[in-house]
Amino acid sequence: MRHHRAAAIAAPAEHRQAPAASIAPDAGAGASRPGEAAPEAPAAGIACLRFEPPEDPDALGRAWQAHLAPVFSVSFGPETDLSVPIAMRSYHLGELLVGDVIAPAHILERSPEMIRQQGLDHILLQFYRRGRSVVETDRAAEPVSEVQCIVFDLAQPVRIVADAVDATNVVIPRALLEKQGCHPDALHGRPLDHDGDPFGRLVHSFVANVVACGDRLDQREALASASAIIQLCATWLRGRETGSPVQHQDVRIRVRRFIEAELGNPKLSPALIAARLGLSRSTLYRVFAPNGIVTYIRDRRLMHAMRMLIRDEAQPARVARIAYAVGFTDERTFRRAFKRRFGFVPSDAVQRFGPNRGPEPLSILQTWIESL
Repeated sequence: MRHHRAAAIAAPAEHRQAPAASIAPDAGAGASRPGEAAPEAPAAGIACLRFEPPEDPDALGRAWQAHLAPVFSVSFGPETDLSVPIAMRSYHLGELLVGDVIAPAHILERSPEMIRQQGLDHILLQFYRRGRSVVETDRAAEPVSEVQCIVFDLAQPVRIVADAVDATNVVIPRALLEKQGCHPDALHGRPLDHDGDPFGRLVHSFVANVVACGDRLDQREALASASAIIQLCATWLRGRETGSPVQHQDVRIRVRRFIEAELGNPKLSPALIAARLGLSRSTLYRVFAPNGIVTYIRDRRLMHAMRMLIRDEAQPARVARIAYAVGFTDERTFRRAFKRRFGFVPSDAVQRFGPNRGPEPLSILQTWIESL
């Protein structure tokens, strides 16, 4: 692998003193882990997750590793100083995530095995404000200086050796960029100058200002901001693409996309997926081992049902309608599966969905990314 030096940019560090994290009703399930502030349901506004350093200094490194685990595995070198300020906040804008981070020197990695297990189909943009890194990809390895943006395709391997950094982050599903005619595959690991380029400066300024105003945005403003960010980022990246889009995406990502599009189809099965995508049944079972693709389909149906139930908080949940909408053929089977998965019946979802009583101890950040 070769190296890229990555950098990113963030809003002023004073914002770290903002109130503890909040999570909007449809931002995804999941109980808080050590290092994650216990979410609260705001009266109005958008979901925010903040990294909370543990009281025990000896546990700080493990908490930071757990917080970033949905995106990168984290290790520390001899130069790492965990006594420096460490902070991260993320806002769920509905279609994408934005946020910023102040991080110590560390090593981040997405291995082929991690990519296979997670199946993420997202693009991460990091706008560095302070710090330097070396980003290693299969194609290149060169230093990236400050005031540059680095593009990460989370479906491709990467290793980052980073100094202490201050950065603004954007996580966008690839499909939303592709709808704008942008195919960022070939930009993976490449540094882009966002300060010297006028349009790049505009893109970063807009994203950083959305983050700075995050605690004061309502849902309508968040959705409008997300739409603008998608268009701005797609336009900026589209002017810098080189090479052709990757034609053969990871099998797991292709299958996941198909499943999400067909969740309401009661005939969705391994046989249908194999026939539509030209794959063998053995391939499907292999890439979804150890739990299997049937379990994965059911889990995605139930997670989607959970989000629909939470969104219907203002009116009585129509359980039968939701059951059919996510591909179950009868309400009784849906109720049994839902209770087995979450531990309570669908009609109790709103009452049971709380900051410390999520369905299972998943990382909130992981659930957010998967919900996009």
